[in-house]
Amino acid sequence: MNTAARMFSLGRLGRQQLRANTLKLRLQSTYTRPATGVNLAYDEALKILDAYKAKKTAEAEAAAESLKRAQDSGGSAEKISELKKKWFDLAVESEIKDSEVLWNARNGKFDLSRPVYQYLKEKAWLARPLEVLMQRLLQMFVLPDLLDPRVVGTPESQLNIAMSGESSIEPGIVIDPSKAREQLDIELVTFHEDTRLHTLVMVDLDEPFEQQQTFREQFHWVVTNLPFSMNQISADISAGNVLLPYIPPHPAKGTPAHRYAVVALEQPENGQQRIDVAEVSRDMVLRDLVAQHGLRTVGISFFRASWNESVDSVYREVLNMPPPSYGPMPVPDTTIGPDGRKINIYEHC
Repeated sequence: MNTAARMFSLGRLGRQQLRANTLKLRLQSTYTRPATGVNLAYDEALKILDAYKAKKTAEAEAAAESLKRAQDSGGSAEKISELKKKWFDLAVESEIKDSEVLWNARNGKFDLSRPVYQYLKEKAWLARPLEVLMQRLLQMFVLPDLLDPRVVGTPESQLNIAMSGESSIEPGIVIDPSKAREQLDIELVTFHEDTRLHTLVMVDLDEPFEQQQTFREQFHWVVTNLPFSMNQISADISAGNVLLPYIPPHPAKGTPAHRYAVVALEQPENGQQRIDVAEVSRDMVLRDLVAQHGLRTVGISFFRASWNESVDSVYREVLNMPPPSYGPMPVPDTTIGPDGRKINIYEHC
C-alpha cells in the first residue's frame, strides 16, 4: 500500500471512530433546556406553553379528585371508566407539548408511570415497529403457520425479545444460536394499567419430522401466570408457573433456518384466571393449547437461527442425544449402469 492510500485508510478509520464516539455520547446525553433571554420569540412561546401546561395540570388534578370520589362512593363501572379516561386525556394534554417529554420520547426514554409517556409509547408502537412486525410475520409465514391471522388480528401489546445483556432484537432477524443458550429476557408493554396474567410460549416452527418427511412445531418454553401491566413490563419468570423449562434453539445440521416465535397469550377472564395445571408436551401444537385454555394472543415476535458447531453441544449437554445431521436425498445418476460403469450412449445407436 502506498503512502497516499495508507493515509486515506487511516483517515477513514479515524472518521469512523469519531462517528462511533459521537453516537455513544449522543446516547449517553441528557436533555438540556434551551437558554432563555437569547430569543425573545422563544421566550414568549415558552410562557404560553407554561401557562397552557399549568391550566391543563389543574384540570387533570380536578379530574383525579372526581375519579377518587366516584371510586370511594362505589360509582358504576361505566362512570368510573368515563372519569378515568377524562383524567388520562387531561394528564396527557398537560405534558404533550413539553419539550423535555418529547425529547425523551424521541430518544426512547419512557417513564411509563406517567400517562403522557404511556400515550407516546403506544403511538410509537403503532407506527413503524408494528408495521414491520406484521410485514415479517406474514412474509416469513409465521402467520398462518403458527396461528390463524384472522384470529390474531393486530397484536395489541409490544413484545420485545432480548438475549442476556443485549438490546431487543428486531423481529425476523437471524441470530447466532449460541447467543440464545441462556433463557431469553422478555418484555411485554401492554398499554393497560391493571395487572393481567399471561402465558408465555416459545416455539420452533421448523423442527424436522422424519416420519412424514416434513416439519412440525416444537415447544421450547411454556410459562403460565406471568403478571404484566403498564408498570410491570419485564417478565419475572419466578412469579409464573413453568410448565416446560427453557430449551435453547438447536436447529439441526442440514435443515433450513428455523423460525423461533415467542407468543404472549392473555389468560381467560381478562387475565384474572390462573392456569396452575395443564397437560403440555414439547410436540404440542400452539393452536391446541390456545383452544384448550381459552387464551388470547396479545403479543408476538420471532427470530431465526441456523446450525453452527455450537448447536451440537445443546444436543449433547441439554438434550442428551447425539446431534442429528440431515441432507438432501441422493439423486440417481442416470449415466451409470448397475455394474457401476459409465453407460455408453452410442452402444445401441
